Amino acid sequence: DADGTQKGIDDEITSMISDLVDVPIIASGGIGKLIHFKDAIINGKADAVLAASVFHRDIFSIDEIKDYLNKSCYTFVLIVAGFF
Repeated sequence: DADGTQKGIDDEITSMISDLVDVPIIASGGIGKLIHFKDAIINGKADAVLAASVFHRDIFSIDEIKDYLNKSCYTFVLIVAGFF
């Protein structure tokens, strides 16, 4: 619902889906700030977060995201795919 807005993942919808299904949920669409990654995992109950435009537009580097999540005390696996 928030794809392309960079106003954050729709955590409410993501959380509802996560509660209804027994498969991993990948939140995608809307990342524009570092906190959006954390919000998608905590509030949206996502198992993973997908982001593209923040990399293509050089809004964040991968290291910035890793540092932010590490400082927030989250354990994560970072998978990077695509064209850079």
